[in-house]
Amino acid sequence: MTGDPQLCGRHLPVELRQIRDAGFAALERRHTARLDARVPECWSWPQYLVWDDVAAYCGGPVDDLRRRFDQGEEAAQYIALAAWHNDRCAVCGFRDPRLVRDHDHDTAQIRGLLCRSCNGSEPHDSGLFRKYRGRTPAKILDIHLRYYTARHGWAEPRILIQRRLDNHPAYALAARLEQRLQPGGESNDA
Repeated sequence: MTGDPQLCGRHLPVELRQIRDAGFAALERRHTARLDARVPECWSWPQYLVWDDVAAYCGGPVDDLRRRFDQGEEAAQYIALAAWHNDRCAVCGFRDPRLVRDHDHDTAQIRGLLCRSCNGSEPHDSGLFRKYRGRTPAKILDIHLRYYTARHGWAEPRILIQRRLDNHPAYALAARLEQRLQPGGESNDA
């Protein structure tokens, strides 16, 4: 490469700019491939609850906890989920006693426990987080917990059925246009 090394990217000759952009594109492809190749750490953990580990985590006998877990009590299920995580992030495996509860906004169900970094990165769709959302700790352990915060209370699931927006002008116009396009619909004279 020849030319003035002091030139900024905007003033680079076209050939050098193309070389630079190709290098950035290759770097981005390698980064994406590396993320797509990884799998969430929780996939390497036991795919079931080890009740002796749960007892060690909560510091006592788990007979009553196991009975409450089998009955579907949310507090017992959360204790079991936390014990299974053992202060490890489900995605990266980072140990932190202050893991946050990751939840699905559509269902309002807790998916697993993540470190703050992974919880902040989770909404940005990379291969690693797509894999995580496909097989979360809650799915692995068949645990169903609603998300709760002291500030907002119980999270409500989004309505997953088609919303009725008949009163919105755009939808009303689309419905009228659909009727006109149907055989035997409104005439164009109206």
